[in-house]
Amino acid sequence: MDKPYFIVNPVSGSGLAAQKFKEVSKLLEAKGVDFSFDYTAAPRHATALAKAAIERGKRLIAAVGGDGTVNEVAAATIGTDAVLAVLPFGTGNDFTKVMGFAKDVEGAADTIFNGTVKNADAAEVNGRPFINVAGLGFDVAVLKATEKFKNKYNGMLPYMLGIIDTLSHLKTMPLTIEHDGVTEKCDSIIMSVGNGQYIGGGMKAVPDAVIDDGLLDAIAVEGIDSRLKIATLLPRFISGTHARLPLAHATRCKALTIHCPGMTVNLDGELIPCDVAKFVLLENALRVRKCAQNA
Repeated sequence: MDKPYFIVNPVSGSGLAAQKFKEVSKLLEAKGVDFSFDYTAAPRHATALAKAAIERGKRLIAAVGGDGTVNEVAAATIGTDAVLAVLPFGTGNDFTKVMGFAKDVEGAADTIFNGTVKNADAAEVNGRPFINVAGLGFDVAVLKATEKFKNKYNGMLPYMLGIIDTLSHLKTMPLTIEHDGVTEKCDSIIMSVGNGQYIGGGMKAVPDAVIDDGLLDAIAVEGIDSRLKIATLLPRFISGTHARLPLAHATRCKALTIHCPGMTVNLDGELIPCDVAKFVLLENALRVRKCAQNA
């Protein structure tokens, strides 16, 4: 087994990641596993640590934290022969829901001991990588509002409170979407482009996305004319049945471009301002270590 190198976000999950990593460490030490680790200290530090580790010859890089930490580590492993392992001890852990990573300490340790390697797709926007879901519009506004509640609550609750907060200043976006030689225009309240399916601790934003099918799934929902209507539709966003509504426009493709001056794109929790967003699928670009029973 390659000697695992762990990148731990000590503030992820309100400190839960650091606490559970100590428990995993004890199990690894008891098994005589030779491993090393570092703690992150700032945004994008995980990417720098992972790149440096790969340059030193490390080939099993484990992200310990939530989706943001996983995205940062994956940004370094995408397109290399290094394998990404995930100890999902953050707040939302949406990528975990797609990949089936073990969420308990014993299962996480067993993934390091006995896990198998699976190839998965990744994607990028304007050259910036992501592995799960990119979104714009209502999703971005909610993400910004959610930050106010993350220090108090875990799971989906901060996201739901962020939604309630966002409803007070609901806006639509004039989108021009290009894919496969087709140009579409719509005034949209939210658009999600998925390699994975989930956002916000379990909301099924892109229900038909498959992590290894070689395609991106995109869903744009047209503007809704009242806050009450979107509030009544929230259960559909959680379950993923919003994708079946007449207001929803679904696209499956390998690449697409979105034009919307002044927009902000959410890449697995990182906010990127731009006027044009060029999405490209990176087929089989990510090597992932999975728990043996979930392989």
